[in-house]
Amino acid sequence: MAQTDRQISEKDRCPACKGAGWTWWLPEEEPQGKWIVCRECIGTGRTDAKGRKRQKPEADPEAT
Repeated sequence: MAQTDRQISEKDRCPACKGAGWTWWLPEEEPQGKWIVCRECIGTGRTDAKGRKRQKPEADPEAT
């Protein structure tokens, strides 16, 4: 199922990842960051953490 098929209303989105299900993590000791599953919603993108995990973004947010 495509991620666009699972629209999450603004009020139900996780405040940490804003509904993406993934957060960008840039450790101090490594030169490159990576996407990790949001720990607040366990990757669902919802405040109640119900539903399937969201697909990982393809590019890092600093690249745009």
